[in-house]
Order: sequence, then C-alpha cells, then structure tokens
Amino acid sequence: MKRSPDYYHNRKLLKELAYDSTKYRPTIGDIKEWFVILNQQIFGNKLSEFDEIRIGRPRGVHALFLYWPGDKEKGSILVMTKVFSSKKEFVEILAHEMIHLFQHTFNEPLGHGPSFRAWSDNLQLKGLKLYRVA
Repeated sequence: MKRSPDYYHNRKLLKELAYDSTKYRPTIGDIKEWFVILNQQIFGNKLSEFDEIRIGRPRGVHALFLYWPGDKEKGSILVMTKVFSSKKEFVEILAHEMIHLFQHTFNEPLGHGPSFRAWSDNLQLKGLKLYRVA
C-alpha cells in the first residue's frame, strides 16, 4: 500500500517531539490536529473523533474521557487541562485518552488493565510514553 505524503509528515512530527521545559497550552484546534495524527500513526484511522472536546480543569488530572456505559448514542467527551509541562506530555496524554476511546468504541474493558497496557509497544515505536494513572 502506498503511503500519502501526510503519513510521512505526521510520522516525522511524532518523532520530532521532545521534552522541554516550555509549558504548552493546547487549543481545541491543537487537540483536533493531534487527534488526526495519532489516529493515523497509532490507531490505523479506526477512531471517530470525540463528540465534544473541552479545555478546563478535569478533576485534578490532566485529562478525562467521559462516556455513558451502555449508551453510545450519548457520545464521548474529552476534557483536557489548560496547561501541560511540554507539548510531548500533551500528545502522550491525548494518546492515553484515545486508548480509552478505542476501548469504548470496540467494547474492550475500560481502564488501565491489559487492553490498555497492550498499546505500550506501539507508542514506544513512535517515540511516545504510555502514561498510566493509579
């Protein structure tokens, strides 16, 4: 299968992410742009966008995936904090929440168990860390 120029550009964007001490404040547009990149590079374009994206204070964590068990018609909401320690941290945490979206979409157990940890190698191949919470 022939890859598009966008595919290679997006792969390069991921590999060039580096930790730095510059605070990163994402916009809704940034979240949507990186969703597309991660969806292509990590998830094989299998995910539909979050139904709603908010930037705010998600209960003392960097991000939160909200859904309604047993009722996919209500959609999904992504809430991300206003500031991250770096752009790479932002991208890694977005990937974390996209794993939960994948779990929800494909009826896998939601959480940080085996179906979550299975993504670690795939993320590492792209130069990303799998963030887990307790």
